[in-house]
Amino acid sequence: MSVLIAGGGGFIGSHLARRLAELGEKVVILDPSPNPQLLRNRDYPIELVRGDATQIGDILQAVKQHAVQDVYHLIALLGDVSQEKPLWALKINVETLVNVLEVARLMGLGKVIFASSVAVYGIHEPAPVGEDAPLNPASVYGATKVMGEFYGLHYYRQFKVDFRALRFTTLYGPGKSAGATGICSLLIEKPARGEPIQGDAADAVTDWLYIKDAIESLILARTIDQPRSRVYNIGAGSYSLRQVAAVVKRFLPQARIDLEAKRTFPWPPSYKWERARSELGYQPRYDIEAGVKDFIAEVQKNKGS
Repeated sequence: MSVLIAGGGGFIGSHLARRLAELGEKVVILDPSPNPQLLRNRDYPIELVRGDATQIGDILQAVKQHAVQDVYHLIALLGDVSQEKPLWALKINVETLVNVLEVARLMGLGKVIFASSVAVYGIHEPAPVGEDAPLNPASVYGATKVMGEFYGLHYYRQFKVDFRALRFTTLYGPGKSAGATGICSLLIEKPARGEPIQGDAADAVTDWLYIKDAIESLILARTIDQPRSRVYNIGAGSYSLRQVAAVVKRFLPQARIDLEAKRTFPWPPSYKWERARSELGYQPRYDIEAGVKDFIAEVQKNKGS
């Protein structure tokens, strides 16, 4: 049996595919234009299947041909694109998940793990924000995540599809550069490449989740049987860009970082993830210093490749 990653050619998906393959899993990536560069330097088998998840037939074909048991849904337009193209966001962020859920129902698949976001919460929600806080998204992106969770829980209650959702905080790591939180990765990646970086949100605070911790949470969410809950916050610790810049400069004293304090992030600065700790066994391994250090090492290892 194999595991299908819908959207496996993206930032989260490419990291997840590598890790699952390293663990000996049979991995199938479904992507309309899979980019082999995202999976460069690999010495393990990963099936790259060209397919469009807005077409349920493409998902069915991949599931049948590759004996898929479990599915990760990691398909989503970035927040700014979703805001500008709300109809397209509905199709890409929501319709593709409903197609996956319907295939899971029809084919009797195992688990469906959905990458959600803390964007489901209101921007003025008192921090730290827990999973029981009201869902009050301020963006189209956040609204599509709420809809995705609703559909997933409906398929679980109505059809017994084994759905789980992880609400990620601000992700950073190699390969992340776009979107409203792209600065959080570029703040580390550019200095690691010897390039200058500028930003205008020096005092903006957010919960920084290193990609390797996010991947571990996705693996844990698939491993556990009969979870008490179906939705989990996944975070690691809150810091301002200025604080993270100071960490970067400790590892890279010559880093050219120019930050101004012209804006803050329009979302709560911190979140609770005790539910994931108690039910999934999730515990972030990378505090901000360990995450920055590992990120720099990964960039320098792959520089020029």
